[in-house]
Amino acid sequence: MGEHLVQFYDDEAFLVEEIWGFIGPCLHAGNVAVVIASKPRLDSLERKFSPGLVPGSAFKSACDQYFSLDAQETLSRIMIDGWPDDILFKEVLGEVMKRASKQGKRHVHAYGEMVALLCTEGRQDAAIRLEQLWTDLAREYPFSLLCGYPMNVFSSEEHSKTFTAICDAHTHVQPAEGFRLPANEDELHRAIATLQQKSNALESEVARRKETEHALQRREQELSDFLENALEGMHRVGPDGTILWANRTELELLGYAPEEFIGHHIAEFHADREAIDDICSKLRSGETLYDYPARMRCKDGSIKHVLMRSNALVLDGEFVSTRCLMRDVTDRVRLEEELARKLHELADIDRRKDEFLAMLGHELRNPLAPIMNSLELMRIYGTDMTLVARSRETIARQVSILTRLVDDLLDVSRITRGKITLKMERISLDFVVERAVEIARPLINERRHHLTINLPADPVYLHGDSARMAQVLANLLHNAAKYTDTGGCISFSARNEGDTLRLSVSDNGIGIAPDLREKVFDLFVQDVASLPKARGGLGLGLTLVRSLVQLHGGTVRAHSEGYGRGSEFVVTLPLRSTTTSRIAPQPTASIDHQMRNSQPRTILIVDDNIDAAESLSEFLKVTGHNVHVANDGLSAIDKAEKLRPDVVILDIGMPAMDGYQVAQYLRTKGGLTSSLLIAVTGYAQERDRISAQKAGFDHHFAKPLDISKLTEILAPDCSRQ
Repeated sequence: MGEHLVQFYDDEAFLVEEIWGFIGPCLHAGNVAVVIASKPRLDSLERKFSPGLVPGSAFKSACDQYFSLDAQETLSRIMIDGWPDDILFKEVLGEVMKRASKQGKRHVHAYGEMVALLCTEGRQDAAIRLEQLWTDLAREYPFSLLCGYPMNVFSSEEHSKTFTAICDAHTHVQPAEGFRLPANEDELHRAIATLQQKSNALESEVARRKETEHALQRREQELSDFLENALEGMHRVGPDGTILWANRTELELLGYAPEEFIGHHIAEFHADREAIDDICSKLRSGETLYDYPARMRCKDGSIKHVLMRSNALVLDGEFVSTRCLMRDVTDRVRLEEELARKLHELADIDRRKDEFLAMLGHELRNPLAPIMNSLELMRIYGTDMTLVARSRETIARQVSILTRLVDDLLDVSRITRGKITLKMERISLDFVVERAVEIARPLINERRHHLTINLPADPVYLHGDSARMAQVLANLLHNAAKYTDTGGCISFSARNEGDTLRLSVSDNGIGIAPDLREKVFDLFVQDVASLPKARGGLGLGLTLVRSLVQLHGGTVRAHSEGYGRGSEFVVTLPLRSTTTSRIAPQPTASIDHQMRNSQPRTILIVDDNIDAAESLSEFLKVTGHNVHVANDGLSAIDKAEKLRPDVVILDIGMPAMDGYQVAQYLRTKGGLTSSLLIAVTGYAQERDRISAQKAGFDHHFAKPLDISKLTEILAPDCSRQ
């Protein structure tokens, strides 16, 4: 092969002159030139042919010395998938060189521009491969080759390796026109020294730039890591609403993969269309949003409550994008909602509590008026035995009402705190119903209601607490009587339904409002609209019914078609077993009978309430007992040690020395080991009974004292608990 030269250039005109300087002498000497270049460059070269030669196409056809090919077209014929193919190269360019050299008999000067086209397109590796194919072809058809490369395709440090490889592929390297060889050796040395200084300066600059680029890359990585892993969600949105970028936190918060979120319209992920419209409007008007509340739709369909901070990026007056930070406050919002709900419930409970207290005051005062009136009548007309008897009945009836109110309050307190214990046994439905009707009968008779009872023909037995079940049915009957106008109808029925027993109490009274049907069993709830038609009560009866029924494993429901349409309460209880035998209540002896058969005893009454102590003393004296009274603990101990009483009826809540302390002293130091100690107190919780037992009491009674039970205990055959 002849020479394989490379010419670097900055200016197109310079390159044309260099090409002409390479092929012109060859043509004048009668040899052959092959030029592979762009059309403009081919035209520039052909205009340089001298007048002495046949110009243009005539010259080429006549002399067969000049062969020209379009570089881009020729390159397309030898490339496959962006890479020069060996076979195609030989077929196309090998044929040209064979014909131009007449199979190696003529020397050829060739210029090739295809490598420059490849470098310009950024395919430097393909250009180097093409140089190798030219070298291989020159071994078969000797020719000299000049290649031209524009200097601007090697403008960065990363092109150094390619530039060196291109130089190595050629036998001669011609610098671009910006460099001329000096005329003598001294100037050459100066030029080399200058180039060395520039090279060192460039290397230093390159090193500084690399260091700067490395620092920038590290900062970009740190910034990217900071944004991706920030605790708050972040995203950017384009002017058309398309999500351009979102960090990992936001994607994980909403549950989307990047491709499911980025590239979609932001409105797709807002649960409230009006919210995103308002956000976009504010941002476009130049506002900055601080803690803007929004609801975002997650992939799983759930909703996240967020607070957004956002503003717009505007460059040269053009709206580019929005930047948004999003903080998840779902838990906080739910807690606030729960707190608001609790506050509403507390406010409702407080309101109902106030209503309850007002009703309690009213209901406690109501019995006091007839009691005071009856006492005054007895004082004035004490000789009229008929009037005195009626007054006593009135007082007894009103005391019973007061006792019922207090018992209801205590029962509700015990049940709500889980302090109630049922005495479960096999009980007869007939007995429970009979007892319930007996309790509710006074109010039913007072209001002249018509009561019908429908029970199964065969006996029915339950497993439960007979007293509490009687209380359940009595409360339902009492409730029906209260809210049914005078002369109304009340019906009680029971029937077996497989393994359950259905009990129903219905009436034709004022009914229940639809919004109260599920609330009538709640504590402190009363139907305000129906209160004027009711007759007393605190609204605790139905609360007790539900709690006691649930303790028995059953359910209770209220039914009503509305005001004026009556109501029905249905209790469903599990049936455990049935049998043909009946369980009848044991008869209780009357107080008069017990008084006639009682044995006189020495009794010490201790109570700081003088009226209570004296009235009980008078009653017991009438029955024939030897009664003494003390009004405090110390005097009680003194009298007990002197009298050695058979029975001590002792109040608990006394100042200085309470009943427990007195009882413990009498049992341990007072020597009253065989005396009967009876606690009478307003404290009637289960723990109070246990405390009384530990202190040495034999019996524990809640005030007001049940005289019949006291008389029974004082009977000769009574034994200690």
